[in-house]
Amino acid sequence: MGAISWHEYKDRLKRYFWFNKKEMRELVLLIILFAFIFSFDKWGAEKFDLLMGIKSLVIALIIVAISVFIHHAVQRMAALYLGYRPESRIWWFGILIGIAVLIFSNGRLMIFAGSYFMIHMLTGQRLGKHRYGPSITSLGYVAMLGPLANVLFAGLLKMLNYSIGSAFLESMIGFNFMLAIYNALPFPPLDGSKLFFGSRLAYAFFLGMIASFLVLVYVLGFSVIASIIISFLLGAVCWIVFYLLYERFVF
Repeated sequence: MGAISWHEYKDRLKRYFWFNKKEMRELVLLIILFAFIFSFDKWGAEKFDLLMGIKSLVIALIIVAISVFIHHAVQRMAALYLGYRPESRIWWFGILIGIAVLIFSNGRLMIFAGSYFMIHMLTGQRLGKHRYGPSITSLGYVAMLGPLANVLFAGLLKMLNYSIGSAFLESMIGFNFMLAIYNALPFPPLDGSKLFFGSRLAYAFFLGMIASFLVLVYVLGFSVIASIIISFLLGAVCWIVFYLLYERFVF
């Protein structure tokens, strides 16, 4: 697809970027439920503490709202650039799994896989394009930009937090990493499954890059810049290994 003018892209953003009423209702519910999960273990260490719980829930709502918006906003901007109308939906089965796992683990395990992304034809924007119609590969790349955006956002916050040492920023970093890694899994209808079915090699690269960046920054404490470079190289290694061990034998 050729580049589009800024005027045309701005018009698409103006008309199609913002969530419709159904999407907004579902995203609000998603944010509330994710915030409940994220703050579940902060309602008192030994006994129930209402004030501490409410404060933790409010903080969680802010963290989740910002992170979820970034996740879906980047996907929507990319979809509109390619000439597709974006749609963000809640995944109720994933939410129920997350709540069940949270309760049975007594808050020790949190799962944040509760939404998915779809694209639809913007007929006037796609006329004359090669292979008219939604592309599985395009959907895969656009969907995977959501987890990637969360990882990069967490990396920027990590750089900022080196000098600030904020517990709030550290919580936001942790949530963005978890949101990214869960949504990058290849289970339908999560973002990772879109790219996995669109291009397995691209999925191997992106998953390897995201997972290695998470480990380098959040576990090993590498600098963000060094982690970006190393994770890119490790993503390329995953691409090569997957191709040599599997993809070249598939016809």
